[in-house]
Formats: sequence, structure tokens, C-alpha cells
Amino acid sequence: MILYYSLLSGTVSGTLHIHDLSNHSGEVKHTTKAICNLSRSNPYKHKHSVETVQWYPLDSGMFLSSGTDKLLKIWDTNSMKVRIILSIT
Repeated sequence: MILYYSLLSGTVSGTLHIHDLSNHSGEVKHTTKAICNLSRSNPYKHKHSVETVQWYPLDSGMFLSSGTDKLLKIWDTNSMKVRIILSIT
């Protein structure tokens, strides 16, 4: 389950990551835990650099990503699969 204190990020290699930002240690400086990684071998990843990621505002179980491959992808966080792909031209 993805909660409001999760960080969504994309990389130059087309991968996506979700980190849990909750701090249970009480320390100011702490390491975040990756709760989801979309690896380079995943068929749903972007072919090139991910340039934008955004949580879907009405459903925390969805997010959008776009990249230099000119694709906008709408993701389901429960399965980490793409539900819709739109070509940006």
C-alpha cells in the first residue's frame, strides 16, 4: 500500500522507484527504504530517461510518468503495471 509519505522518482535509465519517507528513528538524517523498484529488465519501464513523475491526485494507487521516449504512462501501484500508455507527439 502506498501512503501519503511516499516519494516517487524516475531515473535516466527509465526505471521508477517508490521510497517510504516515514522516519521511525527520530533522527534528522536517516536512510529511506525503497518499497518498490521497477528494474531495468521490467518490460513496462520507459525506454529512455524518465523526466516527470506525478501521483494521481484522486487515487494514491495510481501515478503518471513521462519520459524522453515520448510516452505518458498511467501506472497502478498495486501491480506496478501500466494501465494506459499515451503517445506524446
